[in-house]
Amino acid sequence: MRFLTLNLSLLLLLFLSGCVNLEKYKETPTEKKEIRIIKLNKEVKKLDSHDKRLIYKSIKNEIRLYHQKGDEDYKNGYYHDAAKSYELVNFYEGYDAISKEKINNIKAEAKRRAYLHYKLAKEYLKKDKKRALIELNTVMMNNPDYKDTKELYEDLRNDRAMRIYINALENSLETKLINNKGSYKELKAIQNSMNTLAQYDYKNKSLQKARELFRTQKSILLKNAIAIYNKGELTQAKRKFLHILSLYPNDATAQKYMQRIAFKQSKKHNLAMANKALKQNNYLESIFFAKKVLQLEPHNSEAKKIIATANKKAKAAVKKLVSEGKRYYNNKNLDQAKQCFEKALEIDKTNNTSLIYHKKIQRQLQTIKSLQ
Repeated sequence: MRFLTLNLSLLLLLFLSGCVNLEKYKETPTEKKEIRIIKLNKEVKKLDSHDKRLIYKSIKNEIRLYHQKGDEDYKNGYYHDAAKSYELVNFYEGYDAISKEKINNIKAEAKRRAYLHYKLAKEYLKKDKKRALIELNTVMMNNPDYKDTKELYEDLRNDRAMRIYINALENSLETKLINNKGSYKELKAIQNSMNTLAQYDYKNKSLQKARELFRTQKSILLKNAIAIYNKGELTQAKRKFLHILSLYPNDATAQKYMQRIAFKQSKKHNLAMANKALKQNNYLESIFFAKKVLQLEPHNSEAKKIIATANKKAKAAVKKLVSEGKRYYNNKNLDQAKQCFEKALEIDKTNNTSLIYHKKIQRQLQTIKSLQ
């Protein structure tokens, strides 16, 4: 918030907050708006930064709600309402918190859609009333003042057959709202009913009620899913967050936790594999999985401990195998000696002693074979 910026939004806030003596500025038949604004500007200049911050704080939540409404309307294709909400955000903020380019693009798209869907509505008016109402409703979403859209929409909306049909949609939605206990299936059914009703009457009262329920339910669903996640029940938490994203596809919190779960499940899996391999004395495999964990989490202490343990045990195992191999070799037991050195090389391919003895044994076995 640019608190020191003097603009019309701040003047409006002063009206709302009572920081200015409003009686002083009651409009008279002879007094012009410009004179009143000049007088208000003088009052505003008397305010210090602290007062302006208090004014901003008092309507900060309202700005947030306008922003949320703009985002929701934009997502739903209600471009006219989205542009209005975004303009109010900028008005209250006192600067372009939402770029003019974005708002202008929304208005341009709204204009294009209003023209296109009005044309389609005129084509369907005589042959398909339901489709015509859908098209007129879409025009209203983009430009409610476009030509004779309001009149056409109201006439068609009050058609007996259409009234019966939309009442049935409303009753179906209301019944689902009454019976709702907050389960995913119930909310999904409500969402489907909302989407159908919104096609015909995007500002329907039952629809507004359902949208409010959806806003409330989202916070409850997120709270429950996060609690399950915090308990470490990742599979169940993942299912809950997937349900949330099915209902609220762009929810940033659910997306963030899904990323965390994917990370933890991958880390958990690789740690389990590393520990399993270590127990089975598969040291190289254990190190392989532990290193995959470190790629995900470079400072993971458990993975580092596994690698250190695996290296230590691998070194001891190689030393033991080399010692046994030498003993078998000195006792002329070449086959068993060869097996020992091969196992040592499986653990440490660069072990020089094992490489030398293995080559020596290979040559001796070939010589024996040739003499037989």
